[in-house]
Amino acid sequence: MFKKNLEKLRAYDPGPSVDRIKKKYGLKRIVKLDSNENVYGASPNVRKAITQDALLPELYPDCQNTELRYELSRRLGVKEDRFLFGAGLDEMIVLISRAFLDSDSSMIMAWPTFYEYYCHAQIEGATTKKIPCDKNGKHDWQAMLEAIDETTKVIWICNPNNPTGTYLAKSELDQFIQAVPKHVLIVIDEAYIDFVTAKDFPNGLDYLATNENVLVLRTFSKSYGLASFRIGYAIGSLPVVEEIGKVRPPFNNPRLSQVAALAALKDNCFKDACVLKNNEVLSVITAFLDKKGISYYGTQANFIYIKVAEPKQVALYCKKKGFLINPFQDGVRVTIGKMDDMKCFLQILEQAIFETSAEPSK
Repeated sequence: MFKKNLEKLRAYDPGPSVDRIKKKYGLKRIVKLDSNENVYGASPNVRKAITQDALLPELYPDCQNTELRYELSRRLGVKEDRFLFGAGLDEMIVLISRAFLDSDSSMIMAWPTFYEYYCHAQIEGATTKKIPCDKNGKHDWQAMLEAIDETTKVIWICNPNNPTGTYLAKSELDQFIQAVPKHVLIVIDEAYIDFVTAKDFPNGLDYLATNENVLVLRTFSKSYGLASFRIGYAIGSLPVVEEIGKVRPPFNNPRLSQVAALAALKDNCFKDACVLKNNEVLSVITAFLDKKGISYYGTQANFIYIKVAEPKQVALYCKKKGFLINPFQDGVRVTIGKMDDMKCFLQILEQAIFETSAEPSK
């Protein structure tokens, strides 16, 4: 009955609700550090804007995101017709995969990176080439270039990378884009760009004028704190945006999502304050990890990837203590939370690493 392509896939598992975890372990409070959300929330202007908006529930939302499109165009210096909006970047990934990939094509991605790239390539029946990150947790861009063949349609660059937090510097991305054939779409996912402090970090928008095969993704879910409103967007050349637009549902961004995004966009002071606090807490985290000799990847995002021997056991230990983190193959990804929470978490993490390393592997 179902597509054969789905056989190797797993449905997204969000895990039990916070209330169920509290009940199971007898906890009064849970600190979510597993989804890279903005722990400081959204601008107060967002709440004000959505409560004052005329809901008009009987009407479809503005299909063109007209006001938000105009404001982004003005701020980013990009023509209004170069934007495409989606229900978060998850939907943008769906649309790109649907427009470009089929059973005769392939795509290239780093590994580990954002799982949804792989998931939707599989759904479309495309071949996926996972290129392992290097020893520093970075995209191995030279190996990615070597993997290109006549079937390659899309290459995903998550910059900064999720889950490692690492990045390709401008000099590296310059060389990469120059070497990729012009018929291959390069998607630069910049979901975490607002948290970046590195001086040599490239702005994906700078490549658009001379590279029609570059598409840049950004979102309101992270630094703007609007994850529940599900609104992200792509910026690219007119031919690419128009082709992807053919598979976009016509009313995929609810009215309140557009209102919230516009209000958040106009409050740069709040966003900048969140980023500043993120960096202050990160400096405390890295100082602690360095002092304790715990390995991690340098991050340019609002999370950090910490290397541990037993990731699942460490994550479970932390969960029982009221902190949710995300385990991967050789480490755990931890959202950078509020200062007091993170100071408490670091003590629990140290104990978790000690106790799980003393136990037999399970």
